[in-house]
Amino acid sequence: MTHLERINIKHHTFDPETSSWEPLDKKVWKSFPQIFFSNGEPWAAANRYALDKFSSGNKKISTIVSNMNHLFAYARWLEESKEDWRDFPRRKKDRVIFKYRGFLIDQRDQKGLSPSTVSKRMEAVIRFYRWALHNEEIEKKSLWDDSLVTHKFVTTVGFERTLTALSSEAAIKNRKAQNNSVEGGLYPISVENTDTLISYLSVNKFEELSLMIMIGLFTGARSETIRTIRIQDLDMVRKDADQNIYYMRVGPGTSIKTKFDVEGEILIAESLLNRLTKYAYSPRRLKRQAISRDEDKTLLFITSKGNPYSESTFTKLISDLRRRMISDGLGQFHNFKFHQTRATFGTRLMGLALKYLPSQISALNFVKNAMLHRDASTTWKYVRFLELQPIKQQINDEFFKVFTGALTDINDFLV
Repeated sequence: MTHLERINIKHHTFDPETSSWEPLDKKVWKSFPQIFFSNGEPWAAANRYALDKFSSGNKKISTIVSNMNHLFAYARWLEESKEDWRDFPRRKKDRVIFKYRGFLIDQRDQKGLSPSTVSKRMEAVIRFYRWALHNEEIEKKSLWDDSLVTHKFVTTVGFERTLTALSSEAAIKNRKAQNNSVEGGLYPISVENTDTLISYLSVNKFEELSLMIMIGLFTGARSETIRTIRIQDLDMVRKDADQNIYYMRVGPGTSIKTKFDVEGEILIAESLLNRLTKYAYSPRRLKRQAISRDEDKTLLFITSKGNPYSESTFTKLISDLRRRMISDGLGQFHNFKFHQTRATFGTRLMGLALKYLPSQISALNFVKNAMLHRDASTTWKYVRFLELQPIKQQINDEFFKVFTGALTDINDFLV
């Protein structure tokens, strides 16, 4: 069976005088994704593609992993369908990429894959083929027809702008139902289910996961941001002049990672900050710190084996939680994803911003900065959600007390 392996890579150069390979530097790329077919042969072109993109410095390892996961799915289909990725005969419908396109559309229509996954998967394959053509991994031939498309959008201050981009006929549009969802096609967690989730984590003593989910719910931070917080970051927060709110710098210039390397500050209620500080010096965490590597000892969250929480480790943690909750009769969490905590924070914060700030634009800019959105169009989704979605429940006042400091001890949520 086709498989994706994670290997460690170190750059070497061949020395003809000694007829040996010598290391270029001491740097080691850890857990780098590489694709192999069932006969043991590597997919050389795809593997070189990943190395080329990463070594160019234009892509983060998380982006490379995401792209290779999509190419891995393509490789499995190629092998199962007995297709050659270089097969591009004259008739378009017989070309391998159009056959795969049809397969993905069938998967989407049969609910086997979400529209967003199908769109991203095809986009990743198209990017790979563009690279393969440019680097002569495949013959110079017509793979598909391209066209220029123009997108119109409105800036936060009301000016209309246009953007021209290259579009492939092989691409698959993300045909989402008009469900008025927010980030990533996800809905916020309801007030009732938020309380249920927090209570469940507390009762079952998911210490680290409780705190990480609390950070997601009350700051909107992404998992990568949460996983890279260090002890010193808790000490370097800036207090608001008027409220019991603190600001933690994230992104370039700090140790905390953000999507697209966006620089900014996340809002942290004093009660949550106190809870995190208490955990940072707790015997439970210090035991983990004692067995961790020197470079990991200052991370706020360390696994029981002394390792950082990687993306795959964290994903498995959420997956295990979801299965356990379903097993315990909480079927409403069968589709729970950690990113919903961010969607929940954004929705609640936008509700407050629209209520208390003088204009919609003021609310938009406030939430955009708090959520570290690179593009205001993402923030607008929260405005539309609150405008168009019928409000069936009032915003839970207790939920927002963490922002005003009225909740003196966040342990009320973590009993």
